[in-house]
Amino acid sequence: MEAKVDYFAVLGQEHRAELDVDALRETFQRLSRECHPDVGGELAEFEKINRAQSVLSDPVSRLRHLYELEFGEFLPSSGSFTEQAMGLFTAVGAAIADADAYLKRKSAATTAISRALIARDQEDIQRAVMRSCGEVRARREELLLSLADIDMNLVVDRNQARELAEGLCRELSFLSKWERQLNESMAGFL
Repeated sequence: MEAKVDYFAVLGQEHRAELDVDALRETFQRLSRECHPDVGGELAEFEKINRAQSVLSDPVSRLRHLYELEFGEFLPSSGSFTEQAMGLFTAVGAAIADADAYLKRKSAATTAISRALIARDQEDIQRAVMRSCGEVRARREELLLSLADIDMNLVVDRNQARELAEGLCRELSFLSKWERQLNESMAGFL
């Protein structure tokens, strides 16, 4: 079995859920310049640096990687959601369903009168999708502030850190998925 690569070590970072993304990017750029195959660096090392940047620059990937390193297992994908996440899920689901239904009606509208009849719905549906997008982004930003709590608990209470990481990663993963779906819905209006 292949040993797990510690991407924090590859980029000279501490094992932390919360990282300074600007410092991370600067370190990545310096190392990639030094190890680039065009300047005599090893391709395998260059690829490892790029993979480390990819993993550590995304909070969800970083959290999954940290969890694997700290607890020696993959982060579980099942579990419960907070009430706030469930409420958001309901709103996002309704906005996406309404947008999908509208876009189907729009593509089926073949006459000027049928297009005019459904056009009045477009603005309201777009507004609901944009509102849901804003709520998803706001919740994501709120959750990202909790990364520091995981770091603190890794030192103080590892079980609490584990629980926080599991819930946070699960919710952040769904928020990313919902945001992609909402963006796809918005693209349909263009």
